[in-house]
Parts: sequence; C-alpha cells; structure tokens
Amino acid sequence: MKLKRITLATLAAFAAPGAVLAQSNVQSVGNIQIYGTLNVDIESVKATGSSGLNFPSRSRVTSNSSNLGFRGTEDLGQGLRAFFQIESAVNLDNGTQSGFLASRNSAGGLLGNWGQAFLGQWDSPYKNSTLRLDPTGDTGIAGYTGILGGTGSITAGQGGATFAERASFSRRVANVVQYWTPNWRGVSGRVAYGTGDTNVGSTANGVSEASNLRPALYSGSVMYEAGPLYVAAAYERHKDFQALNTLFNAAASSGKDDAWKGAVQYTFLTNFTVGGILERLKYKADDIGGLGALERKVTNWYLVGKYQAGPHAIGLSYGQKGEEKLSGAGLSDLSDSKAKQISARYGYSLSKRTQLYAVATRISNEANAFQTFGNNPITSTTLFRDPARGADPTGFGGGIIHTF
Repeated sequence: MKLKRITLATLAAFAAPGAVLAQSNVQSVGNIQIYGTLNVDIESVKATGSSGLNFPSRSRVTSNSSNLGFRGTEDLGQGLRAFFQIESAVNLDNGTQSGFLASRNSAGGLLGNWGQAFLGQWDSPYKNSTLRLDPTGDTGIAGYTGILGGTGSITAGQGGATFAERASFSRRVANVVQYWTPNWRGVSGRVAYGTGDTNVGSTANGVSEASNLRPALYSGSVMYEAGPLYVAAAYERHKDFQALNTLFNAAASSGKDDAWKGAVQYTFLTNFTVGGILERLKYKADDIGGLGALERKVTNWYLVGKYQAGPHAIGLSYGQKGEEKLSGAGLSDLSDSKAKQISARYGYSLSKRTQLYAVATRISNEANAFQTFGNNPITSTTLFRDPARGADPTGFGGGIIHTF
C-alpha cells in the first residue's frame, strides 16, 4: 500500500527530538520510512571551582541524541489509520555502547480526525511543550535542561535508579499511554499516563514491590500557535518517585512531586525569535527518616534569542535556577543554592540536511548548587551525575549534524 502523507500534527509527533535540520529526504520502503539524525561533535569540558571533587579539563567526542528510526502508517478506512515508530539511539562516539532497539521515542497506535493515541515509550507532554524554544533542541552540553526540569533529560520508567532520574521532569517516559488532540484554531493538547510496571525485589526502576508503593506519572500540556506566536503551558505529577528519600538516603515513603511551566515565543520579521520559560518544581516526601514530611520548592526561568540569516543561525540563551526552599523534617531554606547558565550556538548550513556548528556553555553554581549539563554530563555516579556542589561545568566545541 502506498504510504500516505501524515497530518502536520502527526509529523510533529514523529519529529526526532533535538533535530536542528528538517528531514527533507526520508527514505521510504513500501509503507515504511527510514530516517535518522547524526549529530556528533568534539568538545572540551570541565567542572571546577568546588571545595570538593573537581573534574579538570578533558576532550571528548560526543554523539548528541543521534538516532536511527523506522515508522509507517496503514490506512484502515473511514478516516482511521494505524501507525508505528521504532527509534533507537546511535552512539557514534563509541560503537561498543550502542543504544538498544527502541531506546528512543517508539510506539504503536491509532490516529484519525479525533486525534491520536498510542502505547510505548515517548517524551512526556511536559518535556515536549518547550523543546522548540531551545536553540539546541535540548541536545548536547548547551541544552536548557542544565537549568530546567530538575536534573537534566533522562529516559526511564516511573521512578528510576538514581536521584537524577527520580528528580527529573524532562523525561522520555517508558510504559506510557498518550493521547494528542487534533489542532483546533491553533490550540492543541496532550495528556499522558506513565504506569508503574513492576519492581519485584528491586529498587532499580522505582521502589521495591515490598514497599507497597506504586510509582506513576501524569502529564499534560496545552499549546497555542498563530503565525509568529507560540504559547504553551504544561503540568506533570510524579507519584511515589522517591526523589527526596534518595537525596537524603532515607527509607522509602509515599510522596508527590509536581512541576508547572509556561512559555511564550515570538518571531519578528520572519528571522528573529525571542522566548522565555518560567518553571516551578515542588518535591514532597511524606516521611524522611522518621522526621516527618519534607517539601522542596525551586523556581527556574530561561530566556532565549535566535537569529536566522540565510545559512547562518545564531542562538543565545540565559537561565537561572532559584534558591532551594525547604520546609519540614527539621530543615530550612538552603542558602547559596542558586545556579545560572549562559549558552551560545552558531550553525552554518551546507544544505537542507547538513549543518556545521559551534557551541559554548557555562553553568555557574553557588556553593550548595549542583546543576550540570542537561545532556551528556561529564561523569556518572549513583547519586548525582556530576556530584560536586559548587563546581562550575564549562564546555565548548564544534560538530556536524546530518539528517536523512
């Protein structure tokens, strides 16, 4: 059966997260499309300035959300279609650690005039709602999740194995059910439910089954787009994710973590775009080591400017993480816990599918802050991905993006 073109909303659903260039020559085999994004750079990175552990400057080659995917649709008649997508990570920098099959946005479902619904693993509505504002598409060291979302972008089920995974609100959600509305006069919406799955005998994917806790995720977003204006609002709740319990090395307890954000973007004269995001995160554990409930609140914001002139693309961004507001369990607000990030990106397009780019970023942490690169942190540990409070991650580099 000849592959039919999918609606604009569906094309947006299938867009590879973080792709900077349009995929203008997707290859079709029957009713199956083969597509991908190869994004690789050479970087110099470091995290220094802490009174504790520091990471001296080092060079590395990094594969920034590179991917390979297959997708297709089948016409079922009466306006109904089935669709599928299987997308996998491609680690160009280290082939021995290639991403497993369907490690990225992958699902099967149905679509029609009523919208679309699917089951699988996919970016949450909360994450997706503001990706378009980031000049990097939230890929690489300059991604805006160095400040927004808590602890950077992750792919995980409900909960996770580390504090970074349990605290993040920038999630590609495993075991998820999603529904997306059709576009009505520029307004569209998405809702998602992330199931708890099973945790028998292990805390690797949430909490032990013996705890009787059932982690779950609820996420929703509303977007409005009219000409040069884009506005978005999103909310997400994590039930029993254990973020604060993990942070304070406390026994499991019930709890609810919530995130809200709003964003606006406007394009002037077709080539100059400005935007901003305001985010509020709240984490609550019902008990920390027998000391009672604990609540942690953080307010973050981010400003972005982008300019396009022929093959030249320039992006500048600045964001700030607010002070840690703590209440309960004998704790009070944490001073010197703010952080800020400044980033710059320049791209030169050789064609519609190939671009050379340079990028630079710096995150400045106060003594009690531990923000790090939202993607590709310098190192990984069991608690924090870059564990030294007060260290300032800094990086710059250049690379190439090719889409097909």
